[in-house]
Amino acid sequence: MLIAAPIILSAFIYNVNGYINGVMYTSILGWKGVSNSLVKQNYAEYGFFMTLINIPLTLASTAPTSMMPEVSAQYAIGDLEETKRKIDQATWIAMLISIPASVGLAVLAQPVTRLIFPSTEGVAGQLMVIGVITVILNSTSNISNGVLQAIGKANIPMINAAISLGVDIVFLALVLVFTNMGIYAVVLAMVVYALVMCVLNDRALKKYLGYKNPWRSAYFVPILASIPMGIVAVAVYKLVYAVIGSNFISLIPSIVLAIVVYFVGYLVVAKPKKEDLAALPGGTRLAQVAQKLKILK
Repeated sequence: MLIAAPIILSAFIYNVNGYINGVMYTSILGWKGVSNSLVKQNYAEYGFFMTLINIPLTLASTAPTSMMPEVSAQYAIGDLEETKRKIDQATWIAMLISIPASVGLAVLAQPVTRLIFPSTEGVAGQLMVIGVITVILNSTSNISNGVLQAIGKANIPMINAAISLGVDIVFLALVLVFTNMGIYAVVLAMVVYALVMCVLNDRALKKYLGYKNPWRSAYFVPILASIPMGIVAVAVYKLVYAVIGSNFISLIPSIVLAIVVYFVGYLVVAKPKKEDLAALPGGTRLAQVAQKLKILK
């Protein structure tokens, strides 16, 4: 029970964060005299945004989370180098998914939100552009949370989550009271919460494991590969939409070609090993295709 309590509390703080932000948003804007209908309308748009970003976050977290028992096992036998390698691998998998997903949602924010939520007034798409970085930040903090829990430091993520929540509350209160940013302030507060969590967890990993994030291999390379992907996604969508005028049909080739461009670009820049790709869901098949195309040796 003593081991589980910090983990449960960490999850509780993370989930209650959204509830507190929502209460603060409606309460402070009501106090400022903003119409109740506008407050509700924009909060509904925020709900659309949250629903969409939770999809890539869930996908990006599944595989790395399943690797935490391996991290715990290597740490238990005192093999710190292998422990760090497993953390690197988990981070690599998470960023391989979350970074292109974030870029894709950002550049196709309006078409995607209109497709999934036809009643949107466009605010959800704008929130997406601002807040989609939380997919990357939360993926990173989810891994560091898991690692700290796996090495017996479960209280650290709980404390860091509490600190992040405190910073989030202060930031959101100040922005809502002294600016007219409204619902956009709630998304910015989400970013602040996730960023503080990442920084605090990163410091803890350095302290207890001497671990440094693999910025180049796990972050920089996917970002590089995502740049042409984003350009292709927007260009193809606009071209097809100009000819056909259908949002749904325009998104299909846009997304498919963007995925192809991303993975080809990633393989060309990163030149990963076949065994590394095998760790991904469907990675063996991807490696075989890359070898046939002579992208991968």
